[in-house]
Amino acid sequence: MKKINKYFVFAIVGLLSFAVGIKYSSAQEYINYNGIHMTTEEYNTLLNLGFTENQIYHMDEETYENNKDLDATLISQTTRYYKTISPAYGTGYDVEVSEEEYNNSGNSRTELTRGYVDTTYKTITSSISQNGNKYRYNVSTLWKQMPSNRSYDIIGIGFSDSVSISNSAIYFSYTYANSSWQYTTSSQYNNKKVLSTGGSVVYKLPTGSIKSLSAGLYYDVSKNTSSTITSLSICGDYAHATGNVSVGNVADYSISIYGINLGASLLGLYDATPCAMEYASVNW
Repeated sequence: MKKINKYFVFAIVGLLSFAVGIKYSSAQEYINYNGIHMTTEEYNTLLNLGFTENQIYHMDEETYENNKDLDATLISQTTRYYKTISPAYGTGYDVEVSEEEYNNSGNSRTELTRGYVDTTYKTITSSISQNGNKYRYNVSTLWKQMPSNRSYDIIGIGFSDSVSISNSAIYFSYTYANSSWQYTTSSQYNNKKVLSTGGSVVYKLPTGSIKSLSAGLYYDVSKNTSSTITSLSICGDYAHATGNVSVGNVADYSISIYGINLGASLLGLYDATPCAMEYASVNW
């Protein structure tokens, strides 16, 4: 089970207190951006459910209450780093890069004879957790720099095992900061898919002067077989619109273990992010 070091909590809270004015209680509590008081045990539970530290910091009250007391064990989690290249002409694409390149990167715009190329960076974190007698699939993305084109993006998790999304319930939210670094969290979306091969959401990126953006999606899965399941595999995926997508076409896609599969009306309008695969050995 993944645990957060209490001294790390103290240090993070101290830094955040200086940056945004939050308060820290001496009773080993973590207080996030929304003023939610969390014990170390509750914080560990959220980490074990696959939430990132960024997600926990911006978590709303409802998500916190629905997850803080669950019986959670983090089985597998990976963060991958991507460089998004968006040319003025043609389809944008993603290249997986090292954590070092990501940490040392910055936004860039390269002028060309027939336009420009934008280069931005983002992460995708995918995880598999045990949640009581179910399993939790979680994916999140964090933009290091905001992309210049903002339309309708897609985030989802595909699978190929003998499971189904529990109660057809998919949970999604995104958080962004304005030019004054004031954060807004929303769960609004324009399309949601609950399929036998995965679940996903389409949402509209905020406009204006945005300093940061993160998005996350998760759901629990149940067995739909009487046989023992010994392994689980998922694909956490994110598709960024590099062109202007019509709201009437946002549902023209599917999600599976191979990632987000675009329909004919969306081809050429999204970057191609390599699928963030995650595997776990289980006895279920």
